[in-house]
Amino acid sequence: MSVITTPFCLDGFDAVLSSRTTPGAWRRILVLRDHPNFLNGLARYGELVPDYFSNNIILNKVVTEAWRFEILVYCLYLYDTRDPDDPRSGLTVANLQRICARQQCASRGRVLAILGIMRLGGYLRRIKSPLDSRVVQLEPSEGFVGVVEGWNRRIFQIIDAIAPEGELAHCHATRPRFGWDMRRRGAEAVLAGWKMLDPFPEVNHFVSRDGGWMLLLTCVAKALEPSGGREIAPVSLDLKTFGARFGVSRSHLRRLLEAAYAEGLLDGPPRNGADIRLSAQLVASFLGCMASELGFYRGHALGVSGEMEIAFEHAKEVR
Repeated sequence: MSVITTPFCLDGFDAVLSSRTTPGAWRRILVLRDHPNFLNGLARYGELVPDYFSNNIILNKVVTEAWRFEILVYCLYLYDTRDPDDPRSGLTVANLQRICARQQCASRGRVLAILGIMRLGGYLRRIKSPLDSRVVQLEPSEGFVGVVEGWNRRIFQIIDAIAPEGELAHCHATRPRFGWDMRRRGAEAVLAGWKMLDPFPEVNHFVSRDGGWMLLLTCVAKALEPSGGREIAPVSLDLKTFGARFGVSRSHLRRLLEAAYAEGLLDGPPRNGADIRLSAQLVASFLGCMASELGFYRGHALGVSGEMEIAFEHAKEVR
């Protein structure tokens, strides 16, 4: 994929997008979205992320849909913050069900189903607490941790494509706790109420459906690449091949696109994937959401608050 250098005009959508979030959160989004290298990050995203998910189909079934991804975040957080002196702390079914009920992201039964998928896939294993044999804890396998660290490595490479001075990929490669610390801080922010998708309902239409995240990412990257980001070109996708790659059916993808057109997110009928015309509003929403996501990772990797990050960026501009 060629490097994208200039975004299409976003000004007409900023008033709507900024009204959906707080002034501070919007400023944090603009730190990355308006960075001159931001669309380089989109190109890198399009290169690195689809292969990651197509190579992890079972986990893909768990995390592609937004609320299931949230459950994965809580799994890792519970495990990482366990108290070695308290056998009932850490990643247990009861603890995960409690968090999911409080966060209103999954029922007790749904938690059990997702944990079952993860156990069958070899991502979690059951162990009895050495302090109390009545307590069964869950532990991420080395393979699961490797998959998660692989995801974080790609995210850091994408952020470095925008703002290389952070050297996040290098920090991740050389500091064993770097990924874990970022994930813990991020999970605490999610538990405190941060929701990436709330300000971006256009994106949520795709991310809330299996395979939708990869579909939208692929379409936006393809739509902006020919003009270097100055225009939104029509996109053609072989839905059967795309679906096989990510473990979803062609009919599912077709219905997803048709529903997007019905909601005004596409500028024309998708014709079974042969003529996907993303609306400017959808693309603007996706770019804002992507900046929000990457800024979230970046801030928690650096261990700084959003306001400190904005001050840091402003100081660089002044210098």
